[in-house]
Amino acid sequence: MSEVNTKPYILRRLTDEDMWAVLEILGNVIPDDLAPVFSQLMAKEKSLDEAGSVVVVRLVGAILKNMPKIHDKVYNFLSSVSGIAPAEIRGMEFGTTPNMIWDIIAAEKNVNFFVAVCKYFCMEK
Repeated sequence: MSEVNTKPYILRRLTDEDMWAVLEILGNVIPDDLAPVFSQLMAKEKSLDEAGSVVVVRLVGAILKNMPKIHDKVYNFLSSVSGIAPAEIRGMEFGTTPNMIWDIIAAEKNVNFFVAVCKYFCMEK
């Protein structure tokens, strides 16, 4: 009998209110090399599928690499999206935080949210 690995969290769909927290986090960590990907996406030179995997991998990597300077913001955001207290998220099994970040960014239900965020960063560059 195989063991089913369930996640210790359920994430809600992102809303307009979440945009401010996401912009604050991404504004501190967004890799400069993502600007061309965002521009190609907005100009429809690349499909969401083509650009999406590049964006997801680089965003998750950038957030994790910069956790020392943004960890409180990230834990508070993850708490808001999951309903789990920040202190409890910090104490969860190793790998939970990156998995939560990955699941939020990669979730089909959040595609429109991140397309809107991409538009913001394209205007900024």
